[in-house]
Amino acid sequence: MTFKKYSLKTQFLISLIFIPLNFISAYFSDQFQVPFFMDMIFVYAGSFFGVPCGLFVGLGHSLIASFFWWKNILNLFYGICCFSGTFLTWFIVTRHQEVVWFRFLLLIFVSTVVISFEGSIIYSTFFSTAEENTELTTVFFLTYTLVLQNIGLQLSAFFARLPVNLFDKAFAVFAGLGVFLGVKKIVK
Repeated sequence: MTFKKYSLKTQFLISLIFIPLNFISAYFSDQFQVPFFMDMIFVYAGSFFGVPCGLFVGLGHSLIASFFWWKNILNLFYGICCFSGTFLTWFIVTRHQEVVWFRFLLLIFVSTVVISFEGSIIYSTFFSTAEENTELTTVFFLTYTLVLQNIGLQLSAFFARLPVNLFDKAFAVFAGLGVFLGVKKIVK
């Protein structure tokens, strides 16, 4: 499998479609209390089209979610996770001429660790003392179960995110790849 280069205009137009779809997938995941974030499917799909597309989707999703869903500008910091997913996709998968399936597994593993680390720092810095909990219920429960075992907050938040992000990123990478393969048949 190879990844062709798409024009900036094409990437921007694709991102305009993927931004609301990404928000909708994350929103329904939250409303139906799915124990995963589901906020990067279309970020990964966009990243397969190119770094600008992935960045546009990540930024667009973060802006919409921060201002219209969470109503807290500090949630924009979670956009860093979308940017990391985009750059990791480029570094591990799309910049190579020939892509083997092992690279997708490596992307899942590295994304899980990096994004869990970033999320734990963001949570412990900005949200651990907030009156309103915006954390995913599963992660919140696991974090404070570990805190009760005298493990520090940041380390607890990191460990709590690992299993959730492992499943979330595995689903997001392969669902994003499926979306990419479907859309690239339409976009020439």
